[in-house]
Amino acid sequence: MNEFGAAVKLWKLKRPFDLLTIDFNSVEKPYPNGMLGILSTISFLRNSGAKLKVILPNNSNVRRLFINNNWAHYLDNDFPVSENKHERHLVTRQFKEFTEIAPIINDFMDVVLRSIRLPKDIISALEWSVNEICDNVINHSDSITGGFVQVVTFPTNNSLAFTVSDSGKGILKSLKEGIPTLQTDSQAIGEAIKSGVTRNKEFGQGNGLAGTLRITTMTEGSLDITSGSARIISTSSSNKVFENEDLRAFDGTSISGQIITNKKFSISKALEFNGILYTPINIIDLEYEMKDQDCLLLEMKKETTGVGTRQSGKQMRNKINNLIQSKKGYPIYVDWNGIPVISSSFADEFMGKLFLEIGPLNFSATIRNKNMEPLIQQLLDKAISQRLTQT
Repeated sequence: MNEFGAAVKLWKLKRPFDLLTIDFNSVEKPYPNGMLGILSTISFLRNSGAKLKVILPNNSNVRRLFINNNWAHYLDNDFPVSENKHERHLVTRQFKEFTEIAPIINDFMDVVLRSIRLPKDIISALEWSVNEICDNVINHSDSITGGFVQVVTFPTNNSLAFTVSDSGKGILKSLKEGIPTLQTDSQAIGEAIKSGVTRNKEFGQGNGLAGTLRITTMTEGSLDITSGSARIISTSSSNKVFENEDLRAFDGTSISGQIITNKKFSISKALEFNGILYTPINIIDLEYEMKDQDCLLLEMKKETTGVGTRQSGKQMRNKINNLIQSKKGYPIYVDWNGIPVISSSFADEFMGKLFLEIGPLNFSATIRNKNMEPLIQQLLDKAISQRLTQT
């Protein structure tokens, strides 16, 4: 991001009225933690009236990645918005208002629940962190183009990564309103990750970055913050500070976090401030728990996976396992209303394998199918009986 920022600054100094060509032709390994900062910068330039031309990667696989991730759309609006919700990532989304954040994060969490098995505290921690950082963009950045957010899951590595970027005034200018003695970007980032530090208490308690730092490092992940001329990478064992000259400064803020999902972790301990333990509610509490009784409701017609492939069955099995682990002892009503038929492979991958994973006693005590068409009932019963026979 800093090198890209330096190139843009040179263009502004020498040829600000000429066409700016951004050439990704030779790019082979792009990552969200670098791309979202570039998207923020390009979005700001376009909004400012700059003449831009974008060349996508020549490699067909990388070019497809740009299109499927929505990077192509935000680089050049002639490319359509991608609605692709692949099992491993949420497409990059742009937000400009508070009201846009909640639905984006709900989509994001839905993909995560279908893609990777997670303890409840990790689900809460991830949702809380991304919400807080996106909220900071609207509250503090003054970015005229809002912010960009993306998440990637890595099931085989037991990890998640998220990035939030904006082209606003940066952490230093924002915090100087409350702490006028700050002089450098690295000082400002250092203050921002302390609990209770904010430019104005009316806009929040100043625990968003502090809590996110604790969450990422307590799971043995990392937090990477770039703002202005400084970059700080924090882990459980180190804090690395990088300073760049002004020409190489990033105009805005980009925050990337990594959470390791299989480490012992307590969300209430991570979010303990001033001796007060805090446990945030998460998407499972809000979207799946029934209000009038201690049980969960999964409405199949609202699921975006479809019911026709083995892959979609696997995603639904991941999701229902996450529901089971998050609310142990709660029965789960799986409502098939509005679903006329499913494929045999979906039935096997979803309910057949779930029956074997959790065992017949837990299955009968936990899973309550309802509103099923006779054909769906037959397919599910057959999938379970075949799995039992194979076992």
